[in-house]
Amino acid sequence: MKQINVSIIINPKIPDGQKIIRDFEKIICEEKAKIVPCSPDTDILITLGGDGTVLKGFRMLQSFETCLLGLNFGKFGFLTIDCKDRKKIIKDAISGNFKISPRIYLEGFINRSFVGKALNEMVIFRKDIRMVEFELILDSTAFYFKADGIIISTPTGSTAHAFSAGGPIVFPEDRSMVIVAFAPFTATWRNCVYEGDKILLKPSRDCDIILDGQEKINLEQHNTIEIKPGKQLFKLMVPPEWDFWKTLKEKFSWGKGLS
Repeated sequence: MKQINVSIIINPKIPDGQKIIRDFEKIICEEKAKIVPCSPDTDILITLGGDGTVLKGFRMLQSFETCLLGLNFGKFGFLTIDCKDRKKIIKDAISGNFKISPRIYLEGFINRSFVGKALNEMVIFRKDIRMVEFELILDSTAFYFKADGIIISTPTGSTAHAFSAGGPIVFPEDRSMVIVAFAPFTATWRNCVYEGDKILLKPSRDCDIILDGQEKINLEQHNTIEIKPGKQLFKLMVPPEWDFWKTLKEKFSWGKGLS
């Protein structure tokens, strides 16, 4: 039986973080797994924190064969799970009792040069106070509209910034992209779910491209960014009983039923 290699990262803001890491390392060793720095040989990357720590872990991945297990030390996470019973969670993860929830991610290219990837979303937003006119090309059809910015989101990110901006919620294992405009000037654009293979976007003014809230890149006026799903799938570990819609209801406290 192959020995499982496990890597751990933690949100540095968590109190007693080093003690928590040592506790997890002890449990991992008891399960006969090996603790390693994050590398292509990592089988499981464990993140301790909230969704932001999962996004950081995603950016650290050196192989999409690595599975990521997000353990919740935050307040409001869709990508993490409760970790009160640490021993059981680690034992189940290492023994293969978790299931894999496959997710698409986005890749961005400017002038055919790779500029970055995102698990949740790429936000293209104005640099100054003036609105931006966007040219958006889906398949061979061009749309033109003014807005403060635009979000290109994965289904995983449909419950993040895209949701806050009025976008639809999409089942996270779907293969589509969500397009949401920030404060469009007129009714020339409405948010949509797009199942094509790429999106082309050109701004009339300089903009920032924000990748998962982790990195900012410049997009000069009249340059085109091409956004498309990555060629592989991100492997998020979830419990066997995981139910996205139940999680959604719990996170947003959407009622207990009709009276």
